[in-house]
Amino acid sequence: MKLRTKPGPARRFRRRHKLLGAKALGDPVRHLGLDLPFLIVTSISLQAAAAISIELAVIHLGTVLAAILLCRFLPRWSRPLAYLGVSTTIMLFISVFLSRVFPVVTDTLGMYIYLMAVNGMTFTTAMSIEKKDRVYPVLVGALKGIVGFALAMFLTSLLREYFGSGSLWGVSAPHVIRIDGVLVPFFGFILVGFLLAGSRLVSKKLLAFAIDEDARSEGVLLEGRSD
Repeated sequence: MKLRTKPGPARRFRRRHKLLGAKALGDPVRHLGLDLPFLIVTSISLQAAAAISIELAVIHLGTVLAAILLCRFLPRWSRPLAYLGVSTTIMLFISVFLSRVFPVVTDTLGMYIYLMAVNGMTFTTAMSIEKKDRVYPVLVGALKGIVGFALAMFLTSLLREYFGSGSLWGVSAPHVIRIDGVLVPFFGFILVGFLLAGSRLVSKKLLAFAIDEDARSEGVLLEGRSD
C-alpha cells in the first residue's frame, strides 16, 4: 500500500503561482528556445513587438494544430518537412497582412519576417507532439509559449524604443535621458540578459516567500495540536 505524501512547498508554489511572464523569461531554453535572436534583434519598437508577436502567434498555433493532426499519419522522418511547409505557408499569408498593417516596421525588420517560418520554439514544440498527446494540454503549452514570448518582446521593445528613440509606438514621448546605442543588437542581448536574471531572482524570492509561509502555517498547526 502506497502512502500519499503531501506535496512540498516548492511544488505547491509552482502549482499555485504559474507566472507566465516570469517563467518564460526565466527559462529561455524551454519557452523562448531559439527565438532569442528574434527577441534581441527585432525588439526595437512597440510596433515591431506587435508585428513579430502576432506573426509568431499565428505561425506557432497553426503549425502546432497541424502537427496534432499530421503526427497521426506521417512517419517521424517526414514530419520536419511537412511542418516546414505548413509554417512557411502560414508565414507567407501573415506577412502580407503585416506589411499592410505595419508597412514601415516590416521594411525595417526585413528578413526576420520570413525567418519566423523556421523559429525554434515552433519546431521544438511541433516535433515533440506524439499520437498519444491530448489536444488541450498541447494547446495550453503553445499559448504559454506565445504569451511568454510576447511579454518579453513588449517589455524589451518598450525600454529600447523609449530610451533609444525617445518615443512610444512611434509617437514622441517626454524622456529624461536618451542613450545612444540602445537600438543596436548588442545592447538588446545585454538587456535580455538582465531581464532573464531579474526574472529568475523574482521567482526565487517568491518561492522562498511561499516556503516561509508554509513553514509558519505548519508551525502554528503543530502548536495547536500540542495544546
